[in-house]
Amino acid sequence: MSADLDDLQRKLDALKEAGRRAEERMGDFGQMREQISELQAAATSADRSVTVTASPGGVTGIEFTQDAMRLSPAQLSSTVMSTLQLAVAEAARKQAEIVQEYVPDSDVLDRVLRTQEELFGAQPEQQHEAPVDDDEQPDSFLDGRR
Repeated sequence: MSADLDDLQRKLDALKEAGRRAEERMGDFGQMREQISELQAAATSADRSVTVTASPGGVTGIEFTQDAMRLSPAQLSSTVMSTLQLAVAEAARKQAEIVQEYVPDSDVLDRVLRTQEELFGAQPEQQHEAPVDDDEQPDSFLDGRR
């Protein structure tokens, strides 16, 4: 009878420990979800005429300098598309890095990098964040600045 009680107590303790670990993990996933929801990545074209900002949900902004307005429609389209791809790829990498941090035994980051290599050939060049200095901010013909 005592052995049965000891066995039940061990099972109860194991169940309590599993519940504690599950609660801890849920808290970690909440933090992960928050970090992902705040994530943004910006890419600027090589000629600095276009800046695209993306999040895990997609593109959140596109800005043009006056130099962008001097490009032909085909050049502007190409510049926007390539910059958009860079920003979305960077957002995907950042998201995968966050997931990898919280789920270290996952291969999500490797899969994202492999997929991007298949799509783009070599890894797309990682562009710098959009400029912060107001004097260097891209002009936007959409909102009437400059």
